[in-house]
Amino acid sequence: MKHDTRKTILSLSNESFKHYLLLRYVDDSSDPKWKKLSFVSVELIAPEVWIQLHNYARADVESQGGRLIGYEVIDEKLVRHDSIRSNSWPADWMWVIQKRDN
Repeated sequence: MKHDTRKTILSLSNESFKHYLLLRYVDDSSDPKWKKLSFVSVELIAPEVWIQLHNYARADVESQGGRLIGYEVIDEKLVRHDSIRSNSWPADWMWVIQKRDN
């Protein structure tokens, strides 16, 4: 018997992904450290904080059998990234969240 696995895919621009991170991991947080970010302009949030929020999101999505992937265009080619490998926020990436439907 063939079992079809359905997947939900959400693709986000960089700014939309940041908004998603704030809504999902900051606004709903009970941790005062994260709650403080609710009152800070997006432009003033440090790259290290965005990367930490990205890592939370990646672990969260992977724990549900999904994937969080970043894409960027380099020399007119689409390049896929499974994680951020620097200390700076990749401002020109597009983000894809892929979740397995149960």
